[in-house]
Amino acid sequence: MKPILKTLLILTVYELTKYVTEQILISKLSIDDIDYPKDYEVSK
Repeated sequence: MKPILKTLLILTVYELTKYVTEQILISKLSIDDIDYPKDYEVSK
């Protein structure tokens, strides 16, 4: 394999891994609950 192709492959895998890791962290750390004041009664 040509060295330039190997380098491009390594960079592509690195960037893809970085992106996937970032998305996983964002989904784990995001809070889906909506905050509302505690003195406000929510009718269900």
